[in-house]
Amino acid sequence: MNNLLPVDIASGDVIRMLRTSPNHFTTTGQLGGAEAEKAPSFESAMLKALDGVNASQQESSNLVQQMLVDPDSVDAHEVTIAMSEASMTLNIARTVLDRVVRAWKEVLNTR
Repeated sequence: MNNLLPVDIASGDVIRMLRTSPNHFTTTGQLGGAEAEKAPSFESAMLKALDGVNASQQESSNLVQQMLVDPDSVDAHEVTIAMSEASMTLNIARTVLDRVVRAWKEVLNTR
């Protein structure tokens, strides 16, 4: 493992504990290892969802533009589906954000 002498581990009334697993807690009380860094936050989840909405909107816009420039290269059904998907993701995002804001207002009002 490592070459610590007993003098290095214990000095006086202080015993230094060794972390042998990344799942052990650190000296600050935080979970160590890769699991602690990968824990998703609400902010990152919302940003990832909004990035998905943005990607859907851009895909729809690109297909419409491609249909206008070269109508034979894109099927009209693909454009319609992409536009509906973009509209649906935007409406879902709007609804979720509206409910988050309402819930936050209720939390503030209950104080």
